[in-house]
Amino acid sequence: MKINHEDYEEREDFFRAFFALFVVDFWRKNKMNKSRLLILIVLLIVATSAGAVQKSETTRRTLDIFYVDVEGGAATLIVTPAGESILVDAGWPGFDGRDAKRIEKAMKVAGVTAIDHLIVTHYHIDHFGGVPELAKLVTINKFYDHGPTASLDEDKDFAAKYAAYRAAAKNQTITLNPGSSIRLKQTQTAPPVVLQVLAARGETVTSKRSAVEPNSACADATQQPEDKSDNARSVAFLLRHGAFNFLDTGDLTWNIEHKLACPQDMIGEVALFQVAHHGSEASNNPAMLRTIEPIVAIMNNGPRKGGHPDTVKALRATPKLIDLWQLHRNVTSGDENNAPEEFIANLDEQNDAAYMIRVSVDAAKRTFTVTNDRNGKSKSYQIK
Repeated sequence: MKINHEDYEEREDFFRAFFALFVVDFWRKNKMNKSRLLILIVLLIVATSAGAVQKSETTRRTLDIFYVDVEGGAATLIVTPAGESILVDAGWPGFDGRDAKRIEKAMKVAGVTAIDHLIVTHYHIDHFGGVPELAKLVTINKFYDHGPTASLDEDKDFAAKYAAYRAAAKNQTITLNPGSSIRLKQTQTAPPVVLQVLAARGETVTSKRSAVEPNSACADATQQPEDKSDNARSVAFLLRHGAFNFLDTGDLTWNIEHKLACPQDMIGEVALFQVAHHGSEASNNPAMLRTIEPIVAIMNNGPRKGGHPDTVKALRATPKLIDLWQLHRNVTSGDENNAPEEFIANLDEQNDAAYMIRVSVDAAKRTFTVTNDRNGKSKSYQIK
């Protein structure tokens, strides 16, 4: 019989209460001296404390990822086997605090009460705009971004938005650089979780080896006109847990993706790819896709944002891709340019339910499972 954690806690509390009443009643009836009573109480504390320690070590054994629906913005919550939380972006501001409330709800589902690490991939309103409202609802311990920025050509109101973000962070932010990492807590029962930054501010990691064979996936790679927006400055990172690799590139665009893949591969193959830039055709360079060869791709798009047919086509052309999952159905595309309906969390353009997509990684079994909250559809994938 499977016992969930809530049932276990209730039974443990019942045991504590019952045992305490038994000790008191036994002492009263048998006139037990105080020293013996103290010994029994100490034994009770030790026994229940040991149980609590054992429970905390065994409660979470998976790495879990939650794709929160922020209506075409971005908010990805990651919870490590050690129970540490990483939030990547925080959606939009406004809408009566909609996105901050949805993230808070996801945290409750994930079993965390604070955000240990908040990564802002770049300074576009759909990615960092929700931070001030979220900071009012939950504790955020550390803030990370690609560094101080005075202005953005594409956003005339950037100064006020940036000031609100800095105020929420109490002016204490950590700049991420290519090659840097975020130190995460580890457990003795699970492989290490390592988060390494691959790109930031338009710069990328470089090879330390003098002689590396050119990446064959770059044979017909092309460039696009330079992207001068903050998308090209996005933080991109690789999260490793045992044999599982997860790539999140924010809204990184074509030419910087090219630098990560060509002429040398700086990423490697990944099991799970968060489709770049909500599935925009300005991102998801085919040379990079052929390089990372994901098993599963998850697109955090909106009903009318991202999910471009060219991106869907490029993803399906990668030889190892088994499935594409989407947070929203692209209502401007036909069924042939969307994931199968069972793999789409939100089908309608107006959807207050805001269904999530969840990923649970079992490093010991070398598998990860993707679940659609709308219909309960789950599918497991073997990590090679």
